Formats: sequence, C-alpha cells, structure tokens
Amino acid sequence: MLQKYEERLIDIKKMLLELGTEVTMACERALGGIENLDVSRFESARAILKNTENIANAIDNEIVVTLALFGPEARDLRKMVAYLKITNELVKIAENVRSFSKRMGGHLQGDISFNSLHEYSVHLCKSATKAVTLAIGTIDIAEKETLEDIYRKVKVEESKSDDLYSILEKNILTDIAKVIDQSADYIQILSTMRKLERMADRSVNIVQLMIFARVGGEMKTY
Repeated sequence: MLQKYEERLIDIKKMLLELGTEVTMACERALGGIENLDVSRFESARAILKNTENIANAIDNEIVVTLALFGPEARDLRKMVAYLKITNELVKIAENVRSFSKRMGGHLQGDISFNSLHEYSVHLCKSATKAVTLAIGTIDIAEKETLEDIYRKVKVEESKSDDLYSILEKNILTDIAKVIDQSADYIQILSTMRKLERMADRSVNIVQLMIFARVGGEMKTY
C-alpha cells in the first residue's frame, strides 16, 4: 500500500531531526574539546559525523521520491523545498565541525600555546554551538511567532560569533608580530576558527528556510 503523503512528511522531518541531533552532539563534543583542550573529544566529534553524507543522501532521496509521487503545491511544496535545502546546510555544518575538530587536534599537538587564544576560542565555539542548536530546533516548530523569535536569537549568536572572530583575529595578529617564525601556524589557527563562524552563518540560513516553509515570501526579507 502506498504510504500517505502526511506519513512520508512526518518520516522526512524525523530523519532531519535525527541528523540534526547528531550534528548538535558533535558540536557539543567539539565545544568540550576546546574548553578542556582535549584531543579525544575532537576525535569523538568527528566519529559522530562519519555517516552524515549517507544519511543526508537518504533524506534527499526520500524528499525527491515524495515530490514525484504526490506533487505537493503551495505550502507543502515550500516545506519540501526547505527540507531539501536544510539537508545541505546540515551537511555543510557537519563538514565545518569535522574540519574544525581535525585541525584543532593538530593544533593542540603542535608547538603553539593557546593561552592568549583559549578564552575567546571557547566563547566563539559556544556561540556557534548555540546558534546551531537553536536553528535545528526550528525544524519541529510550526508557530510563526516562535520561529521569528528564534530567528532573532540566532542572529544575535551570529553577530557575536563575528565579533569574537574579529577579536581572535586581532589577538592572533598580535602574537604573529612576536613570533614571526610561527606565523604560518597562527594563520592556520585563524582559518580553523573561521569554521565556527561559518556554522553560525549556516544556522541563520536554516531558520530562514523554516520561516519560508511556514509563511512563504522571499527568504531575503527575514
């Protein structure tokens, strides 16, 4: 018997939330890694995300099949398109977490001291993790007012992450001036921290997509 459209939609949302939960768990492990300067937690974060692409492909396939079978219109079509795009955003966030965790493991085992960078790195990771967690939660929210409230909160975290990255950049450039021979290592650390800022940016995209799915309009207006 052909599965009903509503049932397939519920299954797709469940799959998205499960993928989102894995991404959130990995973010929290990475946060624990940078808080405690613990390489094993970064390794754990990467392990959690080892099947991200396969899961995302399964979700995309389910969405495409559902679109082909039922040809939803208006709001239902917006929701399916939003889900398809959110899957890609989650994959990109997972890539950022994996890259950040892999690079941090190498940085911690290198010769660079994190004393001058630790505090703001932790704050940046906290802000990015909060943005991701809030954004993923919107997948299961239907109320417009609640979505818009969360959107504002995620935008605050995105702004904080931009500011924190700027502070880290300034601190790193100061450190480079003192140890020119390690400048390449410090630039690599700055590149690593950029992954966290990108996570916050993509979190904003997820909430915008969910608002689009619920109320329509142009995503750029949110």
